[in-house]
This record gives sequence, structure tokens and C-alpha cells, in this order.
Amino acid sequence: MLPNIAIIDEISKLGGAEVFYIGSKKSSEQDIAEGAGLPFYEISTGKLRRYFDLKNFVDFLKVPLGFFQAVGILRKLKPNLVFSKGGYVAVPVVLAARLLGIPVWIHEADLTPGLATKICVPFAGKIWLSFEESRRFYKGRNVEVVGNPVRSSILKGDKKRGYKFTGFSEKMPVCLVIGGSTGAQSLNKLILKNLPELLKKVQVLHITGRIGEKFTENAHYKHFEFLDKELADCYAITDFIVGRAGSGSLFEGLALKKPMILVPLPRSASRGDQIENAEIFEKHGWAAVLNQETLSPEQLLEAILKFADDKKLCDHMSANQKKSPYAKAAKKIAEAILSCSLSYKGGGPFNNLYRFISGSVRWGGETKVSMAMSHSECEHLSSSAL
Repeated sequence: MLPNIAIIDEISKLGGAEVFYIGSKKSSEQDIAEGAGLPFYEISTGKLRRYFDLKNFVDFLKVPLGFFQAVGILRKLKPNLVFSKGGYVAVPVVLAARLLGIPVWIHEADLTPGLATKICVPFAGKIWLSFEESRRFYKGRNVEVVGNPVRSSILKGDKKRGYKFTGFSEKMPVCLVIGGSTGAQSLNKLILKNLPELLKKVQVLHITGRIGEKFTENAHYKHFEFLDKELADCYAITDFIVGRAGSGSLFEGLALKKPMILVPLPRSASRGDQIENAEIFEKHGWAAVLNQETLSPEQLLEAILKFADDKKLCDHMSANQKKSPYAKAAKKIAEAILSCSLSYKGGGPFNNLYRFISGSVRWGGETKVSMAMSHSECEHLSSSAL
């Protein structure tokens, strides 16, 4: 959801737009969309699992229901483009768009495509990727590697506000621990076991996710379930990050040039996408990776204290991050979308009044952007998706 918000922000900077969002009922994405002032359209969604589960039978029935709901919504909104960020909620929307002859673009955040992306790829005229190494999964497709969109507001944190918000001292390094909303308990427990030793040398700002536990705070330890507007300021005072390896937080850390210690979700709790993402970051020298299945509290403590004590290590990692080719993904995608809407003059769906649905989102209105794609690319995107 947040990468979609990043793209919407860039569209707004390029002239403003009308935005709609399609997502699942009673979801965090609905809260975020409505909090951002976006009209939200609900559809029924069924999770696509690769393993046996009794819920598969119930969820299987939700997919066709979501499909017909998506058809109704798309007929009402009449968008010129459906933009999917993946996930099972996108499948019925993409299939409905195909039925109605609406072009589809996809952005895959992880190194390897998930099941939902694999289903949607044949219907996509354009596929945006987060990793150069992902190209091999999309042979013969129209792909472009840009990284994962990051909100520009994240890059505008203020250290003074960050220290005031946390009450931390400027004289000790700050470790930001991002447990995440799911799969957080094991990482949180490892951190808590090490707190007495950690706090001798580092201040810990801990984003725990919703786990329902109460932690005792002190001058050098603060915890929050989530951070919203304060996150940018907290990033600003952060010396290094300990967290999972979801694409969103990875690319935020990369954009901020923050050294990272990654503890990806194990394959027993996921399809292994976080492990694959983390391996790429480690390969490029952008992060250090620890294996949760063999990780002891002592090993995590040692890794964190090493980052706190070794400034050269952190500086070297930040220097490697500065060489990353993945920057301004949100702006590149936004400009590409709007450039196509301006440049395509044929009988296809692109015209000067442009609408966009993402995972889905739509916006409309006059746009003024520099050309990011050629006229022929826009023709290809339109014809290949219809």
C-alpha cells in the first residue's frame, strides 16, 4: 500500500489528480487509503495458498465473487489503466480489467514473483521490477527495473524533532528495530532478551507491530506498535536498522543510506521471498543477514554491538548503498504513466484525460510531464494489454 501512496504523491506533484483505490474489506490498506483521503472500493478476496488448508475451499469461492465485484467497479469508474502491486486482492481486479479490455501494469516488489503476480503477468502490458536479478523470471515480457517506490516524505525527517519525540540522547548511537506487523514476535523476543546489555552501548527504538505485549521503557528504550508521521524523524536519528526483509522497509533503508542487519522471515513462515531479498542486499554490501532458524540471542547481540562500535563498517555499508541504481522509483513510474497518457494519440485507452487504478488506484485530470516513454512504447503497452 505505501509504495502506491508514494506513486500517488508523485502524480500529485506533477499536476494533481483524482484517485480511487480497490482493496479488500476491513484491511490495513483501507485504513491507509481512507486516511490519505482516497475513495476506497471493497471487494471480496481469497488468499492464494500453495499448501493445503481448509480455508482454501472458502477462499476459492471468494475469488469469483471478487471478480464480479471488480467488473462492476471498473465499469463504473471506466479507468484507462489498472496498476497492480501484487497480492491476492489484485487477481480479480486484473482479470476483470482483462475482460473489459483495460490495460494492466504490474509492479513486483520482491526478487521472485509470488503466485498472484504469476497469474497476472500474462495480462500485463508493462512489468516494473525492484531487482535487476528478477529479469530472468519475465523473459519475453516488457519489463523495467526501477526499485520499490519509497515515499518522499520518509527522506525529509528532522533530527531535532526525532530526539524530542523519543527523548533520546545525541551522544549514543540509535538502533531502530522494525519487528513488523507480522512475524514479529520471534525478533521482538530476541531483542528483549538482549536489552540489558544492548542499552549499555546503544539506544533502541523498537517498532513492535500489533502483538499485544507491554514492554517497560526507559531513557534509552522506546517502543511503538506503529509509527506514521513520526517515522521520518525517527529514521533521521537512526544510525542503523535491525529488521525483517520485506521489500518496503528494505528500500526505505536503502534510500536513506542506513546500514541494516536483516533477519528475514524463515521459509517455515513464508514462501522465502524475504530470504531472497536479503541475499541480494547482502550480495551488494547493503546489509548484513542473520538466519533466524539458527540465530541465538548472543549472536544477535554481537551483531548489533559490532554495528554500534564499528563506525568504519557502517560507513562502508552506507557508501555501498550510495552506489545503488535504485532511486526515484515512484517518480519514474508516475512520469511513465503520465507520459503515455500525453503521448499516445491512437484509439486505445490512453488520452489527455487520464485515469489510473492501482491494486488498484485511479486518477484523472490534465497533466504536464516530460516524456519518459516513446510513442511506440505506449502503443505497445496499449495493444499488448487488450
